[in-house]
Amino acid sequence: MSELDLKPAPTFSPGELEQVAEAIVDSFDLGELTRALRFKWGMVLANFVNIHQGFCGTVGDLVAYTERRRKTVELVALAYAERPDHAALRQLAQVHGLSLPTIELKYDLSKPLPPKPAGLEAMVARHSRLVDYARFLNRFMSFGDRLCRIETPYMLGTGFLVAADLVLTNFHVVEEVIRTPSQAEQVVCRFDYRSGSAFEKSAPKKRSGKRNEPGRPTACPLASQWLVAKSPYANSDIGEPGEAGVAELDYALLRVAESIGRTPGMKAEERGWFSLVPERSLLAVRDFVVVPQHAEGETLSVAWGNVLAFNSAATRVRYDAITNDGSSGSPCFTADLDIFGLHHATDSNKRPTYNQAVPLDLIAADLKAKNIAIQ
Repeated sequence: MSELDLKPAPTFSPGELEQVAEAIVDSFDLGELTRALRFKWGMVLANFVNIHQGFCGTVGDLVAYTERRRKTVELVALAYAERPDHAALRQLAQVHGLSLPTIELKYDLSKPLPPKPAGLEAMVARHSRLVDYARFLNRFMSFGDRLCRIETPYMLGTGFLVAADLVLTNFHVVEEVIRTPSQAEQVVCRFDYRSGSAFEKSAPKKRSGKRNEPGRPTACPLASQWLVAKSPYANSDIGEPGEAGVAELDYALLRVAESIGRTPGMKAEERGWFSLVPERSLLAVRDFVVVPQHAEGETLSVAWGNVLAFNSAATRVRYDAITNDGSSGSPCFTADLDIFGLHHATDSNKRPTYNQAVPLDLIAADLKAKNIAIQ
């Protein structure tokens, strides 16, 4: 297992940050760095920093970005994997306990994926860097409150709260309802649809009045003005040639009839929602992904896997976590439980090799461009 996953994220001193920037400037040019970040992190550099300010300034801003997320060690690892003969990068890697064979397990895509852990406890023990085990589990289990099974006259899907009364799902889940708005009255967002036995032991005794007891789902219809925003899927998502563009994000933002994420005057008991932030969580190839979902319309389940690749336009994240019909619209998380994506599709080949998500930062940017404010 990679040391990048086993060890706590180190902090870098100002002097070390300067050394990281100098080493990258010395060993890459703008094109080389852009390609490495695009294909190993799914990151379009120009979307995060000003690439027209000169290369030193660009790299400095990149290092500042990774340090804010305590991910500079990942940047060192990526740079060292790309430039293993560079003395300064080798020294920085050694100082922070990174060996080249370990780094290559992650960033050399010709090598096989490391084995998955046998269960959630093993995953937490090996990969969680930001929280201890008990806090991780509490946070993990609270996420289920924010997910719902979406039932339409045409298909089932999954959705999740991004505000007290806003549910995010895939465009294709409600596509037919958008075409025939009279059917919207039959759409239900069913929260708390999960097996009761596993949660009865751990769920808090006192809960908001907007949530039923464990094992008893909470049905929430759509509001009268229910379609807040949408973006279609790309032709490439259904097996045609091409790449998905930034206007082809396969999402629908739905307003439900009540503020189910919050009970007025009872903040401590609110269900809560996920924040849509316009800045992408740092995600690299071989990182773990966690996908809670209503696969086949059944009670809430969870799958985890590894990031396999990013498409060339960095508009899709591909992974091997298991999904099924009904999983469309599920949230995707890093191993540290940072939300990063909206699951929406599987490989369209006859023998599929990956599942796929839309990065949430692109959806957040699209909503901002449409003047739709999300808390």
